[in-house]
Amino acid sequence: MSSAKQHIPEAVDQAEPRTGGTGSLVLGIGAVAAIGCPFLPEALPPLVRFLPLYFVLPVGICAIVRGLPDLWRARRSGVPGPVRARIGVLLGSLAALAPLVWLLLYVRVG
Repeated sequence: MSSAKQHIPEAVDQAEPRTGGTGSLVLGIGAVAAIGCPFLPEALPPLVRFLPLYFVLPVGICAIVRGLPDLWRARRSGVPGPVRARIGVLLGSLAALAPLVWLLLYVRVG
């Protein structure tokens, strides 16, 4: 061993795990996929085809809530925003707006 000081890397802050928006992306994809469940074959039971529609709005909102802090954290630190968080927020927004648009059209037409 040499008497020179060895460089010891600083401890990385482990208190706050950085997902980079993966959770938001998974929730957004799940919410958008649930919108397509009524278009599954009619041979499937109605429970499989229509039950996921009840989860579109809550899962879409969860995708937005899960992705926005990652985007805000990236903006504060000055690094480019995580693409997965951005896409998750976008898909969550689309999934949250789709039932509201359908409800508005139903009220106006009917």
